Amino acid sequence: MPSTPRSSTNTRPDPVMRSNTSPRTKQERRDLAEQSLLEAARRLVARRGVDQTSVADVGVAAGYSRGLVNHHFGSKKVLLRRAARESQREIVEIVEGLTGNGLELLVAMVRSYLSWIDRKPDDARAFFAMWGAALPQESDLREVFADFDAGIRRTIEQFVRVGQGDGTIRTDAEPAGVAAAVTGMLRGTGAQLLVAPEGVAVEAACAVCEQFVRRSLAAPGTTAP
Repeated sequence: MPSTPRSSTNTRPDPVMRSNTSPRTKQERRDLAEQSLLEAARRLVARRGVDQTSVADVGVAAGYSRGLVNHHFGSKKVLLRRAARESQREIVEIVEGLTGNGLELLVAMVRSYLSWIDRKPDDARAFFAMWGAALPQESDLREVFADFDAGIRRTIEQFVRVGQGDGTIRTDAEPAGVAAAVTGMLRGTGAQLLVAPEGVAVEAACAVCEQFVRRSLAAPGTTAP
């Protein structure tokens, strides 16, 4: 299947030439095509949802032939699983970059997550659309998001244990329960920001969610910075 892109108004880099005009290798062209297809899939899912996004439309939106998705990924299922993992990457990077004591790690996570949704609503909408599509028991995306959510909960549990060790989080707080509650609070608040952004004040939502974390988990004598 030819992978030469059709003429398009996209500003996507020429798949054949590098910026210094030297020819790209076959592997570089393949990697560029796959990345373009993944980005197009996320854009379409953010606008239309999973069910209304076809592999043919993804190929055209990326500036390629209608059949190139199957050439590179084999099926819509594989494409969406890859797109889902790509949509999760920035959240993981945000969480991994947090610093502070245990309580402040949780507070920073709350603000960073909701700020990301406000800053990059299209990326967040693609993530939420695919997460929602993972809810049915036989969904092709169920395993991808179950693994991702489990990883987020483990990270929150770790933050709680760090806080209990450094004296900033109550010792009677149950890490797994905190992880489930905080994940649910962020997911629910984030969904509201995307469905009806005009009805939710981002800064107010961030502030209240932070207060919930502090008031529910702060060890006695812990003061806010």
